[in-house]
Amino acid sequence: MVMNQMIDGLLVINKPKGMTSFDIVAKVRRLVGQKKVGHAGTLDPNVDGVLVVALGKATKLIDELQTRPKSYIGEITLGFATETEDLDGQVIEELSIDIPFSSEKIDNAIQQLNGPIKQKPPMYSAVKVNGKRLYEYARNGEIVERPIREAMIHSFRRTSNILFANGLQKFDFEAKVSKGTYIRTLAVDTGQAIGIPATMTKLTRVMGSGFKIEESLHLDELMRLEHNDVVAKVIPIKEVLDWPIKELNEDEWFAVKNGQKISNWSPSNQYLQLYYQNKLKAVYQYDEDGRVWRSRYVFDNQ
Repeated sequence: MVMNQMIDGLLVINKPKGMTSFDIVAKVRRLVGQKKVGHAGTLDPNVDGVLVVALGKATKLIDELQTRPKSYIGEITLGFATETEDLDGQVIEELSIDIPFSSEKIDNAIQQLNGPIKQKPPMYSAVKVNGKRLYEYARNGEIVERPIREAMIHSFRRTSNILFANGLQKFDFEAKVSKGTYIRTLAVDTGQAIGIPATMTKLTRVMGSGFKIEESLHLDELMRLEHNDVVAKVIPIKEVLDWPIKELNEDEWFAVKNGQKISNWSPSNQYLQLYYQNKLKAVYQYDEDGRVWRSRYVFDNQ
């Protein structure tokens, strides 16, 4: 593959701490020589782990990739809170623990946060209110009502013994959560359920968009590769999708490549991957109201 040819697919990168997700995207853009690069789910600078980077036509799938569950491991510390809900912010509340909370009390608080929950996003977050991001209000010292958001906590549990020292308690956890969940806030909510300020003090994403950290490439390793070797690491679009496949005949392909609606296929609640001459061309979805299949993603109309 030559440098000027568009690369389509995914790179699964193990983002190091100290870099933003945009930093990673910028490096990948320079590495592959194309502008059309994005990521499926922001990681804060001091969070490491899986960052799925989409290239070329795979950027169309970012919204879908972000709907897939994410898994994290980390550490929660009880006894203080910060303005950012992690170690990046100033301490805003401290309460020394004289008698340690029992493991039963802590585990009960964690259990309460499993399943569907409502969260108030951190002030230092990218959620928009009246056209401005919350972190913009926070940096200006402005107070604004934060929207309540729904999240699904598929699994949240303690994974270590509880350490008690210097008026603090800390423990490791793992969590599998839906799109839009703030793990920082999950730590704060755990503390609130116990009755103590809390902070997320470590965090690693171990799975993102269905990709495990064991499948990821370390950034340093990736940056040392030659262009052709980078291309060889890219996961093709067709390997990312798991929806049913439909092979198109000539008439169907004519309709699909022209973006036409299709009414004579059987209804389904799943997307359809559409192939023509053994090549992935598009993805269609069924519109129950119109009782027709409509184009959802187009990858190739040639």
